[in-house]
Amino acid sequence: MSELRHLVEALRGLSDAALRSLVATRLISVSTVEDFYALAESLNHPKSFAAQIGSLSKKQLDTISQISRDEKVSAANAAGLLEMQLIYRVDSGFKVFENLLDQLKQHKTFTRALTVINLDEVHANQSEIDRDAGLVAFETMQALTEIIFDLEKHLIREVGKSGVGLPDVKRLGAALAKPNDFAKRMFSLASRLGLMTIENSRHRLTPPAVQWLSMDQQERISLLVENFKALLGSELCSNLNGLTPGSSLKNWLTAHFPLAENTSSSRIGQILDFAESFGLTFDHFTTSWFTDALANRKALASHLQKHLPTVQKRIILQADLSIIAPGPLPTKLEVSLRRFASTETISLASTYRLSALSICHGLETGLKIDEIRDFLKTTSAAKLPQPVEYLLNEVTARFGRLVVTEVADNTERSLITSPDNLLLTEIGNDPRLRAFSLSRPSPEQLTCRFESSVVYFGLRECGYLAIRRDQSGAVISPVEAAEAVAGKTAASSLDSDLARIRAADAAMSAGGNDEAITRQVQLAIRNKARLLITATIADGSSATFDLMPNGIANGRLRGLDRKAQIERTLPLSTITAITLA
Repeated sequence: MSELRHLVEALRGLSDAALRSLVATRLISVSTVEDFYALAESLNHPKSFAAQIGSLSKKQLDTISQISRDEKVSAANAAGLLEMQLIYRVDSGFKVFENLLDQLKQHKTFTRALTVINLDEVHANQSEIDRDAGLVAFETMQALTEIIFDLEKHLIREVGKSGVGLPDVKRLGAALAKPNDFAKRMFSLASRLGLMTIENSRHRLTPPAVQWLSMDQQERISLLVENFKALLGSELCSNLNGLTPGSSLKNWLTAHFPLAENTSSSRIGQILDFAESFGLTFDHFTTSWFTDALANRKALASHLQKHLPTVQKRIILQADLSIIAPGPLPTKLEVSLRRFASTETISLASTYRLSALSICHGLETGLKIDEIRDFLKTTSAAKLPQPVEYLLNEVTARFGRLVVTEVADNTERSLITSPDNLLLTEIGNDPRLRAFSLSRPSPEQLTCRFESSVVYFGLRECGYLAIRRDQSGAVISPVEAAEAVAGKTAASSLDSDLARIRAADAAMSAGGNDEAITRQVQLAIRNKARLLITATIADGSSATFDLMPNGIANGRLRGLDRKAQIERTLPLSTITAITLA
């Protein structure tokens, strides 16, 4: 039986929880995986093993070496390797996947004595580690929150493979007062945490993003810790549980994982990066709550809370339409403020700004002008400056004058309407909107071939107070639109992907489906595997053939019959069952 078949059977036997852990540990994306055979191919690919080598501990490397020499190993030593699908069971014990051995043979370190770094190094000042790690955790949570609000208010296109464009990176970096590399890393982290996804070449919010906004700091920290533990895996999480505060996580990993790569894309590199970003280490030295986090102890909340900045419930509203928050705001207060105020700088002390566009956004989400006015008065504990009153009155008068709706037309998909003919003329002649190819069918209408959401964001990016209405005339809230997209794209979540893979695998195992048969034959050809095929022969009975396939075309499978030692051709329509041998 081929290695691929062993791996497929092992994957089929795993629970969803075990599959989630495997996907996280092996850094495999299953969004485009069709079935367990395709997942097995991804896991058994040389590149997948090459990426995993760096996260193998010295003990695991020794175990693999023993198995490769057909020596007996204990079930306890093999458990972690089985969990990561690096070895498989056979009647005589265990076997190592050949592709993994081929990758290991390229490393001389695997066959020589390994140098162990001194693990007694302890940072001199634990209080400084805890203080700085708390600030980093706070900055990470702020950045993720800012990304969610940014996705709600801007159209962020996919660049490359799930990447984000430089203008969007710069906008986030400017808001966070951080370098572009930090902003890019936060976008990547948001994607890894499932706060954003790709739909129609655009980054969209997901259900976890909507939930994130309702969480307090402790709930957010717990979510980050759970993702960190998923990346570690159960065995490594257990081994790190005894690491004392102030120890160097980087040195510990270097000592225990001799083939580890120092790249950000490697698993060890991501472990170090996650630990830093989530406030579990600082400068790779562990905090006093590091082991509490790994052990799910309640002490994590109380220890970390002491080092997070104290929240402030007051804001300072100024006549230049800026809002200063002298400290981090409570989650509910910040979410309310962000509905009608845009970001200038997010930090320990943050600056927001009121504008016609930001107030319009608040009205779109269902707020009333009086509610905005009362919120500002209450949280600032002062009378509103006159420019703020003027702005609120101006937006009240302009709100709803420029409307974008979806239309069902073969050539035009969006309709822009306004009673202000001069405004539509200005929009039609705006060089920034030339790419939309707007048409003017009537004095009060513009049409566009792009979908309404694209036109809406395009107009707002140019400073126009556009709103969207549905076919019934109701205002489409940007928040509700984000939640609708989140519900629509929920099918791309990991749990739904696993359910899809199981359903496809069940259909494939049932046989009788040309597409399923073709998939298995192609997999067998690529992996040089045999096929056990049950087919209906001329007299109407069934026969089983042991084939080494070498081609499939025109609805026929061609391969070497291993028993008869002849080349046999079978019509796909006669095949009732097919399995890898």
